[in-house]
Amino acid sequence: MEEKKKGSYITGFIGLIIGGLIATIPWILVYVYGNMIFSILSVLIAVGEFYGYTIFKGKPTKKLPIIIIVIAVLIVALTSLVIIPAFLIMKGGLTVSIASIKSLYASETFTSAILKDTGVAIVFTLFGAGAMSSYIKNKMNNANTIALNKDEIEKSKNEAIKKVKPIFKKFNALSAEHGIKADELNAEIMEKAELKEQLELLKKLKIVKKSKAKFFYDEEMEKVDVELKNNKSSNIMPLIIGILLVVTMVGVIILNQMGILNTQKVSNDNISFEVNGKWIEYQNYYTDVWTYYRYINTEEPAPDEEISENDFSKLPAYLNVSNSKVDAEELSSIQDLQKDMKEYVDTLETKPVVYEDSIEKSSAGYDVLKIKMVYDEEADEIEYLYYIVNEDDVAMVDAISYNMEDEQELEKTVETITESLKWIN
Repeated sequence: MEEKKKGSYITGFIGLIIGGLIATIPWILVYVYGNMIFSILSVLIAVGEFYGYTIFKGKPTKKLPIIIIVIAVLIVALTSLVIIPAFLIMKGGLTVSIASIKSLYASETFTSAILKDTGVAIVFTLFGAGAMSSYIKNKMNNANTIALNKDEIEKSKNEAIKKVKPIFKKFNALSAEHGIKADELNAEIMEKAELKEQLELLKKLKIVKKSKAKFFYDEEMEKVDVELKNNKSSNIMPLIIGILLVVTMVGVIILNQMGILNTQKVSNDNISFEVNGKWIEYQNYYTDVWTYYRYINTEEPAPDEEISENDFSKLPAYLNVSNSKVDAEELSSIQDLQKDMKEYVDTLETKPVVYEDSIEKSSAGYDVLKIKMVYDEEADEIEYLYYIVNEDDVAMVDAISYNMEDEQELEKTVETITESLKWIN
């Protein structure tokens, strides 16, 4: 008599939801705090659901794969459309409420982006849930086979021997030296489903073996008391997949922070350069001019937040890149430019408390005048101003921030642009 299956649908369902929600944590952290849309992490949801169902002693059911797929899609929708926006609001220092979430969705840009991300995440989730469903079906099939008690195994084995052994005797395939070819064996059991199942059972019991591309029947194995064992290696596959995804996630975050994955190439008919993709470009109507802003170590204010005129803590960092032609009379050498800039700064009413300059060569061989200025009058301000000179072409990279903590990132940004900048003509 078949043993009654243990477990509970209720506790299993609770565990499934908890496991799925826990599996969304890497995705949420990367999206909100890593400033990256890494929706592939949603494939972990199905893995989390299965382990949650298992840990909470869910009752085995053939409907589990379908349940996992449906709940996974619902969890993705909840995470992408509600949880992630809530975290973004909290990150901005605001109170999460229905009103604040509605305010966020009032932005057409945000709504369009979040719906697109949700669609991508659902695709990855269905992919992960499909793979997890195949794993669950195989696991349940193995579990059903292993659940057979010793008498049932012996009974099934004896019935299989009775039907299959005569085929091998017919071809005298009772040893490794005298086997039967696969096509000959298939011809004997063709369109006989029961025989196919019995042959597979004898293969698992090592009674039917394969040697040198031929099958043979091992009579000695008939006497061995064996039981089917679970394939333990298959049990760790979801865990391995999860670990690989987490390692990939960490690697992507590190590379993103280094600016390797998040670099955009910008070009027109005159110059090309690379800039970190975290900088957001302003729309402008000038040729050979690019203007960007970015919140580096400052909190981006909410759309409806009022900012006082002198509250520099709410301002982003600014970045400008431009290219222009100059007459030889205006600029005879990079040293002249260095001298002119120093004289100009000395004429300013508000002078920087720090003024540092140097002349170097870029990786492309251009002369570069590097200027760093720090002001502490109305507000702390740091500025990196680089001039790249190529005969009568001069490019300027100017980065400004009112938060001194942005200094390192600001310098790295200007250096990246300078080292990658090239004239096309």
